Amino acid sequence: MKKIFFIIIISNLFLVSCNTFRDSAGVNRKVIDEYAVIENPPLVIPPNFNLLPPEQIKSKDIEDTDTELAKEILFGLEDNNNEIDLDNSVISEIIRETEADEVDENIRNTINQDFAGEKSSIIDETEFKNEDELNAAINASENKDKNKKNTNKKEKKKKRFFFF
Repeated sequence: MKKIFFIIIISNLFLVSCNTFRDSAGVNRKVIDEYAVIENPPLVIPPNFNLLPPEQIKSKDIEDTDTELAKEILFGLEDNNNEIDLDNSVISEIIRETEADEVDENIRNTINQDFAGEKSSIIDETEFKNEDELNAAINASENKDKNKKNTNKKEKKKKRFFFF
């Protein structure tokens, strides 16, 4: 009986001395490490329930809009598709009625010729410069007076202290 009791006590000592057995039994006291860095797991994006499984997408022959958009950006749109879209829209009808789709190829030259006859004189340019300088000087003196008035008002205020 003493031998069995002695063997049980020694086997318990061996088992308790083992760290993993202590942890699983809950005998260990866990001390909070104040210098330990706590890592939070990354946020998980909730699933998109509107997406279909890949098998259903292949069976329904759903077009891949992203790749088509990339092709349109890189290679441009097909002319046939553009004409069909423009024919159906209200904007295209307005453009046709105003004849805005018929643009002269030499529009830059016609605009330059229209403005070529109007020459600005040196007197006009100096008048505008002088007016701008005069307005800037007037505004500067007004702003200076306003700033002086504002600083005087600030000095007259009494300082109050609140103790809570």
